[in-house]
Amino acid sequence: AGTCRWSACAICLGCFSHDIQHCEATTLWDGSPSYSHKTQNNHLVNPQGNPLCFKWQHLNGCHAGNHEFHYECSGCGSKDHGAQNCPRGEK
Repeated sequence: AGTCRWSACAICLGCFSHDIQHCEATTLWDGSPSYSHKTQNNHLVNPQGNPLCFKWQHLNGCHAGNHEFHYECSGCGSKDHGAQNCPRGEK
């Protein structure tokens, strides 16, 4: 998560001060296209509309493994890390 003062937002990957619970950005912090988006029901989904695990986006990830949510980075789609460790995130 680089030198950010705050956690990266799962939507825009920005770590500037803003309401990350209600971020409705359609691009990443740098203006590049975003990988995921929120639905009207406030669910985080990938481009195919599959729900992403929100806990997976945290620094320590999710280890439940027994739910319907996909383990993909909301910033780039990688299955190797979540938003907090995404190379596309604001540093």
